[in-house]
Amino acid sequence: MLFWLACIAAAWNVACASSSPFRVPTSRKIERLKRHCNRLTALQKQIRFAPLDSFTLGDKTYKLPLKAVPPPSHIPAQQELEYLVGFFDGDGCVTMIKQRGSISLRVGQALDSASVLMRFRDSLGGGIYLERVRTGAQQASLQWVVCSTTMQHAARVLCKVPSMQRAQLQIAAAGTIIEADRSDVAQKLKQLKQNDHVPARFHCSWPYFAGFFDAEGSISVGGCAGLQLKVWQKNPFVLQELHSFLHSRELTKWRLRLMSGGGNALECTQLATCKLTLRHLLDAGLEVKQRQAALALSLTFDNHKQVRDKVLALNGLQNKNDILDDAGIERAKEIKSLYEKCRRASSQQEWELLQAKLEALREEHELEKLITKCVRLRGSIRHSLQMDGGFMLPS
Repeated sequence: MLFWLACIAAAWNVACASSSPFRVPTSRKIERLKRHCNRLTALQKQIRFAPLDSFTLGDKTYKLPLKAVPPPSHIPAQQELEYLVGFFDGDGCVTMIKQRGSISLRVGQALDSASVLMRFRDSLGGGIYLERVRTGAQQASLQWVVCSTTMQHAARVLCKVPSMQRAQLQIAAAGTIIEADRSDVAQKLKQLKQNDHVPARFHCSWPYFAGFFDAEGSISVGGCAGLQLKVWQKNPFVLQELHSFLHSRELTKWRLRLMSGGGNALECTQLATCKLTLRHLLDAGLEVKQRQAALALSLTFDNHKQVRDKVLALNGLQNKNDILDDAGIERAKEIKSLYEKCRRASSQQEWELLQAKLEALREEHELEKLITKCVRLRGSIRHSLQMDGGFMLPS
């Protein structure tokens, strides 16, 4: 343990030294800080907590594993069914164990989103199990799993709504695959999971979008009282259908774009359109992002910092260390302003002067972001150790 704490302290000392403007060129400071951030991130990922034995929703605590139950005697109401189908399209999985030919349906979620797994269990049967233990970098996660005849029932019910995974669900609804067909079925399921799969039929509605957004969407608040709603997906078809659906409801500020790191995104940054979309999603059963959506609807110019901080706190650990602090937001605004001045420069000399300032500010921004990230990583590691986390040492 002392060795790892010494590593943290060493990384912190280098980060502090790198903040001095007179020691080494900024580009070298940036490279050194990147390496230290990478080491701290790797260290953070090695922290493990004891496996969960229960989870709490409201005032009720459930023991893990939460045993499988048969499906209820009634099928879900149409709005609830469309929500579940949308969520399953986003985060659900049809899995076959080839050696046995058995198929299961699964949905995994972080611990703080366990309520949606209970919706699946209450509506379709099945059980809830621990999927992943908590680490320094990730929350613990749970998984809804349904197998056997209960799985067949769940698959048949989910098939009632045309969706991205309907063809897979139709295979699952047939039950255990006989040995002679297992290779063909495994290949068929693999094909249906490809990013270019286009379903024979597809139904989009507000409840479907609420489920899909809960699974694959995000809500973020910018530094100038702005909102951004975004939905990611590798398969572009579903985003194109959602885009058409939104535009048909006169929400025409939603845009499709290709992500720089691969995949596709459907996003909106126009405040009025974002707020109207969130109202529709809440009315349609949005659950996982319900609190973020309610906060976003309260956003004004005067309260944007408080709302931004609360939304960030609800968005979990993902990319938390990369989020701009207040100083970073101001630098980003200044960079944007300088960029616009460069575009409007009236002479080559003015352009060169502004461009030099812009490049220097960009370097400073990159450096300060890395220093902030090192500080956050160090604080996160210390907090995890104080909360009874321990390092998983290499074997």
